[in-house]
Amino acid sequence: MSGLRSRLLTGTPGEGRSHEHRGVILIRALLAFEAVLYSAVAPVLPHYQHTLSASKTAIGVLAAAYPAGMILGALLGGWLAVRAGVRRTTVVGLLIFAVSITLFGFASDIASLDLLRFVQGAACGCIWAGGLTWVIAIAPRERRGEVLGSVMAAAIFGTLFGPVVGTLAVAVGTEVVFTFVGAVSLALCAWTLEHPEPPRRERGTRAPRRALLRSPRLLLGVWLILLEAGTVGATGTLLPLRLSRFGASGVAIGATFVVTALLSTAATPLVGRVVDRRGARAPVCIGLALTGAMVAALAVPQSWPVLAIVSVFAIGGPLTAIMIPSTEVITDAAERLGVALAFATMMMNLGWATGETIGAPAAAKISEATSDTVPFVATGLLMLLTVPLALRAGLPHGRRSEIPAKPGQAPPHAAATDASPALDSASIVG
Repeated sequence: MSGLRSRLLTGTPGEGRSHEHRGVILIRALLAFEAVLYSAVAPVLPHYQHTLSASKTAIGVLAAAYPAGMILGALLGGWLAVRAGVRRTTVVGLLIFAVSITLFGFASDIASLDLLRFVQGAACGCIWAGGLTWVIAIAPRERRGEVLGSVMAAAIFGTLFGPVVGTLAVAVGTEVVFTFVGAVSLALCAWTLEHPEPPRRERGTRAPRRALLRSPRLLLGVWLILLEAGTVGATGTLLPLRLSRFGASGVAIGATFVVTALLSTAATPLVGRVVDRRGARAPVCIGLALTGAMVAALAVPQSWPVLAIVSVFAIGGPLTAIMIPSTEVITDAAERLGVALAFATMMMNLGWATGETIGAPAAAKISEATSDTVPFVATGLLMLLTVPLALRAGLPHGRRSEIPAKPGQAPPHAAATDASPALDSASIVG
């Protein structure tokens, strides 16, 4: 009966694979779109500083409004995904984004821009909560790392086009460009509605959510994501200034970050395959050790070409080996406890948003009070000190094992077969 029910839910084998493939393509497009808009503000900041006579502090607040909004969006998105489903959550995020980005193009005072950018960040949290939970649910468990890697790579690649959109907004007009972006968001909303909601697993005996918050693996996973986001925020703030101080041109600085993003885009799916085959422990520990050493080493070079090379490998290389296994650790902890995947992705998004919101201003403040060496070395030490924690947490190594069934509940994969991969990881427990 379970096999028959699985086929009724997922259709024929070809249909299951087709739904999975189309769903992954959709989420890649959505997260790439969000990444474009996240990074589009950089070229627009000098424009607003000039036209609105805004102070550096005011521009800094505008830059931080988006990740700050992501914190609220992570909580709202997780709540909506559990109660309304991932498709509705994604649609809500896209609709809010469409309205707020359009109004952003017409705003003429810094307070309105701050508020609208904050709302965009909240919409982003809903898009990521819905999209990330969606792709985890439809990805076959044995290929989850690879699928997540491809989705994250699309998001990283999207950041490359953000500055192009921002530059175009300054040249053509923020009203025209951001209204067009709002229309694209509505088109993506219509495309999302064409996809079916991932199937929900039957309710079983579930551990309370507070048990998840006491899980050492989950806490480690959230800490790893927060640490990575904080590192990205800190280096994204300090490295351009340091490169410029050593004589790098704007083109050279931009090229450094483009090459970094390209390297990360290429490496992310490879890391996902390693996680699928070897488990999370080795990528996490190796990534932490190498990144910690290389981030601390960013304080050493005194010429911009050497600093640029170290930056590319430190941020685009081993740092990439942390995100996918961290996601797997959190997801695995949620599945083993029977907690909604939407709650797990909310924790991921909350960790990322918090890390990025704190990382940039904290690094800038510490650097201003001391020197660049202190935040670089401190960040590197935090990563190196996390390696023993990762080793003691008993992270999985080797191929993924099946999730043990709970009393009175069928094993998660008992109804799933090779012929129905779309149901294999559809564990959005409402």
